[in-house]
Amino acid sequence: MNTRLALIMRTPISSIVRKQLRTLFGAFICATILTGYASSATAKNDADATKVYQMVYSATLDPMTGQAHASVALKQHRQLVRSIEFVMPKDRYLNIRPISRIEINGDRVIWKPLKKGDTLHFDFVIDHQRSNQKMDARITTTWALLKLDHLFPSATSRVVKGATSKTTLTLNAPTQWSIETPYGGGAGRIFEVDNTHRNFDAPRGWIIAGELGVRRENKDGRHITVAAPLGSGLQANDVLAFLRWTMPSLVELFPNTPQRLLIVSGSQDMWRGGLSGVGSLYLHSDRPLISGNRTSPLLHELFHVVSGLHSKVGADWIIEGLAEYYSLTLLLRSDGISKVRYNQSFEWLAQWSADTPCIATDRSTGKQTARSALIMRALDAEIRSETGGKASLDTLVHKLVQANEDLTNSSFRAAVMDITGAPMRAIASCP
Repeated sequence: MNTRLALIMRTPISSIVRKQLRTLFGAFICATILTGYASSATAKNDADATKVYQMVYSATLDPMTGQAHASVALKQHRQLVRSIEFVMPKDRYLNIRPISRIEINGDRVIWKPLKKGDTLHFDFVIDHQRSNQKMDARITTTWALLKLDHLFPSATSRVVKGATSKTTLTLNAPTQWSIETPYGGGAGRIFEVDNTHRNFDAPRGWIIAGELGVRRENKDGRHITVAAPLGSGLQANDVLAFLRWTMPSLVELFPNTPQRLLIVSGSQDMWRGGLSGVGSLYLHSDRPLISGNRTSPLLHELFHVVSGLHSKVGADWIIEGLAEYYSLTLLLRSDGISKVRYNQSFEWLAQWSADTPCIATDRSTGKQTARSALIMRALDAEIRSETGGKASLDTLVHKLVQANEDLTNSSFRAAVMDITGAPMRAIASCP
């Protein structure tokens, strides 16, 4: 039998058969390997899916009580989330429940949800006054304005390693009210909340609701919404026109500018300034788009929004100085002001802040911010000189944004040295 097989295999036709057998055997091996990879990938995806939990944030704005009736619901198929600790000052967060699964220690509330999921309920007092007695959050019978950051407080969580959240937001209000958020508009809609820098997502940014005047614009792939209570005095069309000519320069500086931008305002008696938030900002209707010294309050706040830069103790002068510097520089780049007027603006800032040294501060305002803007201009010139024009202050800002860390005075200096290789004279007298 073996001899006959050997004779067959030595014939010309047997070589063809051998090739076919090899091909079939190779295909079998490849299919087996691919099946193994597919099974492995499927198992990995299934394993990843088991580490996803759902957070559902909901609130109903209630002008009759001046509160938002809120809830945070956790949905999980197994206990991925062990506990969540919220900062909830007693003067604004009321009726926190269920009592049986929370621990309250001063302003800190530790929630220990049930294994398969749970819901935390509370009432939130919307009206809030700053130290100057002016409101930066308010609800009336016809409108409400507040930050989601405050409605749903900051939190830290204890979760299984590798677990991530899928987060949604739903807001409700009286029937005749409309709602605008950084995630889109519409009462009762379910918005997806996604923060790429955090595993535990929470809604952030400004919201406005009520009987509103709303204007919308699309520019450079960005959807811009300007909203304010009817009769508030905000010139929404002027804001949109201003952004149409400055947005290209802003996007060039920050290519990752959010796809949605929300600009809100309130009544005349509210705080007369600007405040940034995630994908949004508040600007009092009396604030000029370009001030007398040619800085722009709107571009200043937009710098905060799109850069996402934050500081630790004593480094607020850096963030505010950058925002003020770029509020002028973006106007120059967009041809909103001439180079002559640009230089005159810095001369005015220098005269105004001549008696103000560069100091560490947690809250930089007025002359301190003006002084800081001058330092940023000098720093830009020095970076260009030290690198032969290969880098600038833009380079430094991009580096700081990519680091995605709260700025300190030392980390700022280190970032400068990393670009130039030498300490910078412009910040020699600064913290």
